Amino acid sequence: MLFRQRTINTVACIAGLYLLSSTASVIANQEPRFSSKYENPATYGGLFYVVRSSGGYVIDSADQYDERALVISYDDEPIEPKPNDPDAPTLPGFYLSYKVRFEFERVEVIGNKVYFKTRSIGGVTYEFKGISGEEVIPNFNPSIRVPFIKGILIRLKNGEVMSKEEIKFGHAVVA
Repeated sequence: MLFRQRTINTVACIAGLYLLSSTASVIANQEPRFSSKYENPATYGGLFYVVRSSGGYVIDSADQYDERALVISYDDEPIEPKPNDPDAPTLPGFYLSYKVRFEFERVEVIGNKVYFKTRSIGGVTYEFKGISGEEVIPNFNPSIRVPFIKGILIRLKNGEVMSKEEIKFGHAVVA
């Protein structure tokens, strides 16, 4: 009887260790939510597109349209889809195109200062440090001040700086 009880206890112990080990590996394989900090943001969150010309927002491919975008959500949830562009990005992150999204690893918007770092895809990450503000866009309603975010975008591959770019994102405006 004693032998049988020890065998049952041993089997239970092994099963418990297996369950604990399995649970730990599942938890380890799940990426944690990104770290975010928002304190008195000076600008709206939402969808921002890259601004490519000094005269305003470029929306024609003949004018060097740039697909890159940024989605910032102060509740870290998807934003509402744009009624005039239902395929536009809605999940927080940095987008190289509508199809290629780099999730945030960390994002901070404190006053007018904006910082983000993305998770790695194939060893590539992006880091941004800049400011936010509002501006009147030429040839648009002069009574509407449109939010923007501008600063330095750094592309890294395996931790090595590959490029730095001055960049400006303008808030997607439904006209």
